[in-house]
Amino acid sequence: MEESQSAVISALDIHLSRNAFKASIAELQLPETKWVEHATAMMRELTDDVQVDAGIIEWIVRK
Repeated sequence: MEESQSAVISALDIHLSRNAFKASIAELQLPETKWVEHATAMMRELTDDVQVDAGIIEWIVRK
């Protein structure tokens, strides 16, 4: 059985993800209660990993 390896994400990728997140929530008119779920889904898609660092998600959704 292979161990799951977390994807390495650059600071630039995280910064770009935050900008994309902000644009996405504005476009979709998502309420703040859905932001964490949306950011988590975006990061899972970017990293192709189920495990997402909670600190990164907190930074992405921070106002």
